[in-house]
Amino acid sequence: MRTNLLEYMKKVSGWLFRMMLLVQLVGCMPDLDLINPQEISVDTYYQTPEQLEAAIIPAYQALIGRTQGGYARNLYYQLLAPGDDFTNTFKWEPMYQATYNTPASDGMAASSWRDLWNGVFAANIAIDRISNYEGEIEEERRNRMLGEAHFLRGLHYMHLSMLFGETIPFITLPVSSDEDYYPGHSEPGQIYGLIIDDFKQAAELLPLRSALYANEAHIGRATKGSAQGYLARAYLYRPILEKGQPADFASAQTELKKVIDSQEYDLMSSYSDNFKESTENNRESLFEVQLHNGPGWLGEDMASSWRWQEIGMFDGTGGAWWNLAPVQKVYDEFETGDPRKYMTLWCDNGAYYTDLNGNVSDYDDWMANLATDKDLYGTRKYCPDTQVADIDNGINQRLLRYADVLLMYAECLNENGDTDGAKAYIDLVRNRANNIVPSEQSHLWYKSSRGTIPDVDGLLAADVTINGVRLNTVKNIIAHERFVELCGEYLRYFDLLRWGMADPTWLAPLQELGWTERAMYYPFPQAELDNNRNLVGNDMNR
Repeated sequence: MRTNLLEYMKKVSGWLFRMMLLVQLVGCMPDLDLINPQEISVDTYYQTPEQLEAAIIPAYQALIGRTQGGYARNLYYQLLAPGDDFTNTFKWEPMYQATYNTPASDGMAASSWRDLWNGVFAANIAIDRISNYEGEIEEERRNRMLGEAHFLRGLHYMHLSMLFGETIPFITLPVSSDEDYYPGHSEPGQIYGLIIDDFKQAAELLPLRSALYANEAHIGRATKGSAQGYLARAYLYRPILEKGQPADFASAQTELKKVIDSQEYDLMSSYSDNFKESTENNRESLFEVQLHNGPGWLGEDMASSWRWQEIGMFDGTGGAWWNLAPVQKVYDEFETGDPRKYMTLWCDNGAYYTDLNGNVSDYDDWMANLATDKDLYGTRKYCPDTQVADIDNGINQRLLRYADVLLMYAECLNENGDTDGAKAYIDLVRNRANNIVPSEQSHLWYKSSRGTIPDVDGLLAADVTINGVRLNTVKNIIAHERFVELCGEYLRYFDLLRWGMADPTWLAPLQELGWTERAMYYPFPQAELDNNRNLVGNDMNR
């Protein structure tokens, strides 16, 4: 199952990663002949299809992170803290990511910069070596590997542009000269164009999920649906990736319909199955970061996450750190009778938590022992209900789900005038939310009773206002549904940004927290600017 890919990642990524770093750092060395013919190097490797296969792995590994800047740790702070849905707790004061005043010296942002660029460099090497390979190789295998490499480069560049803006360097080839270590800024639209082109090529080259996953060793790798889904997301994120340009709803709609029409994906019956270790790489998942909790802390196997410890359970419960937490607004956004509230949050009338000693606690216990920040909540999503024996866990983080595809498609239909069509796809997601969840804890009401949230027409008829937004239009209902369905999945801040570039009223929730347009992106790390005089940085560096 997923461990096949993980075992392969652990087997080859360590030394390939070190070799990749050598490629990056060699420009800083004296001009000496340092090649040892007895050792593997970037010049002597990549001689067989199996070695080309291994070349892709560091680009996957970079999503987890080698310098704690990926989804294993720091990246979730960069993606969640700027939104109106999460904030830092008293345990981390200040957390710059939540203040819109992140300095260029911030270590967390710098670690994400490093890991994401490591992913770009790894993908560039893979694309170059696979494209120029002259040995015997099956065309289907070559296309699949090349598709994976293009997908991963597009994904890493998309993260970099979302976080640091479109002026990041444009690098599409392996480093080959001293000049390559000191790239300047990209031209307007250049990064967006690369992301779109990479996802397009990946969508052409990659096989369908059913074909790829027929080989168990390939479960968890990028597929045609992964590329099409991310291509659609990139079209919708254009106002962020190419600041000032409108979202391309028509192109996104075309790609999303391909995913839907492929019949490769479906909603899981139980919403919570998308956040459990036992139901990873399920039929709702288009792409997820493959995690595994091996021996020791994060560092021995480099494949596990600290998320549950840092942004999961309340402070002190089971040793949790609780550095980042959902705010009252998140709790209030859920409608009465929506079971997703209790699968997303640790809150009143919700799930119980069991520690290593078998002690069971609930919301009343947590509030009784919490000294401050009682207006914040715990994040149950991706957090185990029973404490694990070490800090990290191995629950895969789903980066793109079919529910998101349906909601993006509904958004495109609505923007293009098909309101009735949009309602139908929103209702697919809302109807699933009402399903009984037989695997849930026995005291939770939705284990045996359906949820009671209405369909879109019923919600329009109710004409309710939630968190100051009147749900009297399909657009507002889409925004609401994305908020609750995808809470904690790294999308809320970027939804507000992309909508706000077209209609500034969507920026109001961020502006109330101190956001300004200058703070739309994180600054380039100061160490990078100190080392590369060709880079000036973005507005946050000035």
